[in-house]
Amino acid sequence: MSTERVGGYPEVELPDDFSDATSWQRARDEETRVEPLTRAEWMVRVGDGDRHRVVFGTRSGQPVGECDCKGYAHHEWCAHLATVFLAYCRQEIVVADLEADPDEELAMLWRQYRQEGEA
Repeated sequence: MSTERVGGYPEVELPDDFSDATSWQRARDEETRVEPLTRAEWMVRVGDGDRHRVVFGTRSGQPVGECDCKGYAHHEWCAHLATVFLAYCRQEIVVADLEADPDEELAMLWRQYRQEGEA
């Protein structure tokens, strides 16, 4: 994992052939579990594999992130990052704007929650 502070992570760039990539197929087809740790960290399991820590958020609207697995270290793409990216695209998770002040972001999320009539 990068030692950069939150907000300094690389942009998530889909490989040219991502839809045919094994990592994307695994994220799409296997049972997955995405658990939040912090506003930008997630524990992710794909299939019956090990859990891995994924840092994922947005910066200027662009998804950014990385994973601590060997696949990401070799290819800058992996099933764990693909899983979080897919959950983000499907709006199954809310991800942090890494440029936003955490207190302002929390207030915005609370207002959104209240407007949707959930509170």
